[in-house]
Amino acid sequence: WLGSRAAVPTLVLVPQAVPLAVLAYLTGHWLVGAVPAVLLSTAFFAALDGRRIEPRSRRHIYLGLWPFFGWWAGCVVLTGLAPAALALAALLGGTKLWLGAAVAASAASGVLGVRRTPRIRRVRIRLPDLPPAFEGYRITQLSDIHCGPFAPSHRVRDWVRRARATEPDLIVVTGDLIASGMDYVDTVAGALGELSAPDGVAAAMGNHDYFGTGDALASALKGAGLRVLRNERVRIARGGEEIVLAGVDDTWTRRDDLDRALPTSARGDFVVLLSHDPDLFPAAAARAVDLTLSGHTHGGQLAVPLASKRLNLARLAHAYTSGLYREAGSVLYVNRGLGTSGPPVRIGTRGEIAVITLHRDPDLPPAQARN
Repeated sequence: WLGSRAAVPTLVLVPQAVPLAVLAYLTGHWLVGAVPAVLLSTAFFAALDGRRIEPRSRRHIYLGLWPFFGWWAGCVVLTGLAPAALALAALLGGTKLWLGAAVAASAASGVLGVRRTPRIRRVRIRLPDLPPAFEGYRITQLSDIHCGPFAPSHRVRDWVRRARATEPDLIVVTGDLIASGMDYVDTVAGALGELSAPDGVAAAMGNHDYFGTGDALASALKGAGLRVLRNERVRIARGGEEIVLAGVDDTWTRRDDLDRALPTSARGDFVVLLSHDPDLFPAAAARAVDLTLSGHTHGGQLAVPLASKRLNLARLAHAYTSGLYREAGSVLYVNRGLGTSGPPVRIGTRGEIAVITLHRDPDLPPAQARN
């Protein structure tokens, strides 16, 4: 997220400029904002190692970096709210009143932004070709865990506990299990190994999973009991009927191969596809995939509340950013994820564990393969 070293001052310091001016105006003294800005920014820069954030200790994380990111998130929100507050003051009067309200709302957003408590999101998806034996079939989806300094073992295990409590038929994990490197491979594999469901636990790889050694992560996951689908498919049977569960490898490192995952011999089957990158959905729809489960976007991670599906940061690069989409009879669900990438902050879009229940609806148009 930092881009180049030259971009660091812009990304870290510029969002603090407007809040410092607002606090100075409200309190009559520039030190009120400048002191926390200097102390917390120093804590951040002390963790900067090239383009990566490397905390020096747990104390550094909890006493320095978490407060910095809470402050920074509040500054981002206040930068957006201050012009609206000034506009209201111009119409109604009471400049300090409106700016004070903006400061309070921004402070609350900063605190909530770093807490990132995910919700259980229950989704019902109607599909015309669902085999009758799979009516009411429940899939719990986790995505974008980003296990690392800001998503340590105890937090991941709490997410695992909550996922197990949903009592699914199948659990899937759609990529970006680690933040980067090799330090957390065993940690995330051990935590995810505690997942269980009658039809097992399946995973697809994401781009962050190759920021270290992807093969080592895949091996660790398999050793923990997960089924890692790297351009592969398996069949799940119930009541004499079957569905196909397929997974493609990472698109960013060009390891994805839909033809291997779904050869022409699989057409005609009911297919659930795990693809970390939702941008693969048009190609999946062209192959008449019934349901694609993705992640990657974090729901934008920074979004406008109440309009987060349309107004979020991921919209700059992706057509599909969160929730349900339908195309040519195929359905895509984009999970907002659990962890974060770059700043460990969410604004306007909460993380989630999705509990997806499948229902048969023959009146809907079926998925159609395109030549």
